[in-house]
Amino acid sequence: SSPSQALLSQKGNFHVPNFVKNYNINRLLRIPNNNNHALSGATPALPDSSLSNHVPVKKIIKNHIQARRPQVESGLRYRSDDWLRNFLSIPSSFVLRRISFHLTSNTLLCALVILLHRIPNVPKIQIPLIGHTLMGGIMSLLLVFRTNSAYARFWEARGVWSKALSTCRNLSLSVMAHIRPHSPKSAQRFMELLRAFPNALCYSCLCGNAELSTDVKQVLQKYTKSSSAVSSSAEPAMVLSYLMHQALHDAAVESPSSSSDLVEAIHLTEMTHEINSLVDALSTCQKIARTPVPLSYSRHTSRLLTWWTGTLPFALVAQLGLLTLPVLVIACFFLLGIEEIGHLIEQPFVGDRVGDIVMDRTTQANGEDGIGNNTPYIDKAKIKNLAPLLRRAAKTQ
Repeated sequence: SSPSQALLSQKGNFHVPNFVKNYNINRLLRIPNNNNHALSGATPALPDSSLSNHVPVKKIIKNHIQARRPQVESGLRYRSDDWLRNFLSIPSSFVLRRISFHLTSNTLLCALVILLHRIPNVPKIQIPLIGHTLMGGIMSLLLVFRTNSAYARFWEARGVWSKALSTCRNLSLSVMAHIRPHSPKSAQRFMELLRAFPNALCYSCLCGNAELSTDVKQVLQKYTKSSSAVSSSAEPAMVLSYLMHQALHDAAVESPSSSSDLVEAIHLTEMTHEINSLVDALSTCQKIARTPVPLSYSRHTSRLLTWWTGTLPFALVAQLGLLTLPVLVIACFFLLGIEEIGHLIEQPFVGDRVGDIVMDRTTQANGEDGIGNNTPYIDKAKIKNLAPLLRRAAKTQ
């Protein structure tokens, strides 16, 4: 039986309506099971006998209705039928936490406007709604341009990491197939340097927000002791690129046939160009990390959004009355959320220090319901500085 069948067979204090009994609970809640139905998109039909009149609905919502995170390893993506999870996970939204101060300020201002409007003998401050209608189009354009420019940076960074991943794979295949038979010592050294390059590139992208990997430190200490051309203040990725060039030169010297075998010489030349591609990837990542969106553009968008949302209660209170508060909260949540998403993806490498929760790749053996499953879960105790882009795309080993 599936985990949902075992859960729904328990007794509780909540009555299940008839429309819930007739609906596929697995598909509604997207509860994964041991047969990987959540990954394939298929949801097994649930027999009517598995549904009782009393179901621990509160427990199901607490344990299973939460926002899913995409997984590159398994190919899991967001789906349109995740609407219930996405809606019910709004209170735990990371974007909501980021905009909570601005949203709370607008909510309190709106409540004050409504209170003053309902008190008699108090001057009513009202503005025509036509002003917000006209400015809404301008604000929408600014938000669209802001988020598009931020997403372009995110997509460019993802493309650079894909190129670096492909280059590392090409280099490793070339070394193992063409260099190792003739120069085994240099090939071994080159592979150790290449293996440390992704972590060194990650360190450069994080701009000092994370410590250098232990593997990179060990490789640098091992191969830079005898090199006087390496500066102590140089970028670790640049040092590794230099050492890889040096390893290719030593491979040509070590091989007895490099001077007479033109095919081997061509492979060494192509690998030199591949190392230069890694240096290009490093330069592009540094450009993205150290060149933000122009500050004046971000400030102008923020000022217009603050003015529009701050004066909206004065334009709605005469027509909507108490309904002005929920309307304002919903409008501010989505508008401020769009702006905050632009800020989040503007820097695709650095994640939030507190809110960036790592997806644990282990499996939850026994949950609160006592039922084991093979699905990954979010371990909130494990928090890192690495952004999702780097955690998921920089694995080249």
